Amino acid sequence: MSEAARGCELCALVRSTRWYAQFFDPLPFTILDCDSCDTPMAVLAEHRSQVSEEEKRIMTEALALVGRALGLGDLSFDDRMRQIPEHYHVHLRARPRWWPPAASGPGAA
Repeated sequence: MSEAARGCELCALVRSTRWYAQFFDPLPFTILDCDSCDTPMAVLAEHRSQVSEEEKRIMTEALALVGRALGLGDLSFDDRMRQIPEHYHVHLRARPRWWPPAASGPGAA
């Protein structure tokens, strides 16, 4: 484990919030509530900031399932990593009513 990964909050993933699912294949990641914004997010189990389009699709599809199970309505995905930019994660957001409807994708109704 690198020195950067040793100090990474997302590498440690302390169970301080609700966990929804943990995946190992085809990609290791966990879906849990973010302790900063209290919204579901998917956290890659590897310490890196970039994922392939396929990896992103896998994570957002699983995250959309959680959002639908929670009844969050029209969903969007936010992978702008503000507080921890060196470890890939994506937040699930309820789309504001004033946004145009989503055309398609895992969060579309």
